[in-house]
Amino acid sequence: MTAIIAVVTTTPQTQSSRSSVMRNAVGLIFGILLVASCSGSDEAQVTTTNAETTTSSTTSTTAESTSSTEATTSSTTAPAGESVEVFFGVGDGSDCGRVQAFGRDGADSVDLYRATFQLLTAGPSEPEKSAGAASSFSAATADVVKSAVLTEGVLRVDFTDIRALIPNASTSCGSEALLAQLNGTAFQFPEVERTRFLIEGSCSDFANWLQRECFETDRSGQQRAIPIAEQASGSGCTPASADTLPAGRWFGFISEANAEELSFDLACWFGGTAAEAAASEDGEESPPPNDYYIRNDNDRLRTHAVDSATQVKWLPEPGNPESVVETPYATWLDEFLLRSIISGYWITVEDDSHVIAIEEQYVP
Repeated sequence: MTAIIAVVTTTPQTQSSRSSVMRNAVGLIFGILLVASCSGSDEAQVTTTNAETTTSSTTSTTAESTSSTEATTSSTTAPAGESVEVFFGVGDGSDCGRVQAFGRDGADSVDLYRATFQLLTAGPSEPEKSAGAASSFSAATADVVKSAVLTEGVLRVDFTDIRALIPNASTSCGSEALLAQLNGTAFQFPEVERTRFLIEGSCSDFANWLQRECFETDRSGQQRAIPIAEQASGSGCTPASADTLPAGRWFGFISEANAEELSFDLACWFGGTAAEAAASEDGEESPPPNDYYIRNDNDRLRTHAVDSATQVKWLPEPGNPESVVETPYATWLDEFLLRSIISGYWITVEDDSHVIAIEEQYVP
């Protein structure tokens, strides 16, 4: 069964500030795979200028592939915000490695990666389609982006279960099209070194949908199979830093907390087929009950400051997902200190190591 997460949000610090120079990096995207399909979105005025490049690369999981990318400068009518690029398919569909960038305005600078992917998954506008854009993304997929978090160079984009909405992604050309648009959009940001895509927190579920094993892709187009230990949901459970967690979304247990900081015991949350594999590796029942598995083989505690504006959604009745409430951190803290039940939590950490979001994990 699917685990239910109670989500916590606050007004975080800007995840990343972009200069216009970043937007011009789109022409340097390498090894991206693509095929054109159809979609729709809101109308906007578009102008384009094309400059096509072609690259080829060999991946560790597939045979050599060739992709071509057209960098396009375009403008759309949108609310004020960051200017970004979204990549859609172009051409007659015979070249599965051809993508084109379309300029968009209005991306939320506070959560820029997620906002950019929301623009992508809403699909091309009518003027963009008239200019040759095509995609499996459409109005039906406009709200499928749960999160997009950059951790140590890896951009993890988590989607709701979109498999029924894009059934052709399991075909050879369909999967190339999907990955081309996703990777093209991600690699416009020069700080993104690798991409990893997930469905409901599971890398394996996303990869299996595309008839592959869990993988991540670098800027050259090289795909690397991800070991089970690295397939934990969120930002994983193997950070490079021993003292504090880098920016990202992490699962674990809050061992101590006060008005200004908390101590966090990082653990690994596995779902789907990754849960089966991890449980099997550990000699535990596999598949595990309720389709999730927690591995916690390190007792190191990390201390992080808590943003005073944090609002917490948590479960006064941990076994009842309908009991979720939203309270300020201080109110939650009073209840937390009285609790005898140990619950798992997701914390979102900003670049300055502050915790700006906390989520209690429901388990049956």
